[in-house]
Amino acid sequence: RYRDRMERERVRLQLQAVRSQVNPHFLFNSFNTLMELIEEDRDKALAHVGELSEFFRNILHVRDKDLITVEEELQLLYTYFGLERRRFGERIGLEVELDDTVKATWLPPLTLQMLVENALKHNVATREMPLVVTIRSEQERILVCNPDRPRSTQQPSTGYGLESIRKRYADITGDPIEVGRQDGAFCVRLPLVHQHP
Repeated sequence: RYRDRMERERVRLQLQAVRSQVNPHFLFNSFNTLMELIEEDRDKALAHVGELSEFFRNILHVRDKDLITVEEELQLLYTYFGLERRRFGERIGLEVELDDTVKATWLPPLTLQMLVENALKHNVATREMPLVVTIRSEQERILVCNPDRPRSTQQPSTGYGLESIRKRYADITGDPIEVGRQDGAFCVRLPLVHQHP
């Protein structure tokens, strides 16, 4: 019964992960960006379509996996962030400082992507005060932080992203993630998984 319950939960989380990306809001924003690019710059519009296609293709590739390397996750994150950068421009930034040893460790698919998506969704980003998400190693963890500047009008949140990450880490490592606020930033600490269980 335990094994069946865990398998049902795994399938549910996979389906939710895909749904969280193929949501109307994300697609609406991506298509709006595309329409603007078509009018301004055909080459950029073609690049945008290619990256959008690559992003969803990569999600389909990782959706059935329990773990992927941090390096694989970063490639997915860079594609996602490139799409959002076309929409937000200089109002957002991403700084990644992870050495090759950390990039060779493992994590549940879409973990970093979900954390960056949450940061963009829930915080103010302006040209004067860009929203810069930082990802770096800290002892035996990956630290993901963003300025804690909640929007005055919050978009509805399912709470799925962070809860999904908590559950997946609990199932895989038994080592909990840490979530908190410090020095004006919202931070999540992810345990390093050194080998595929």
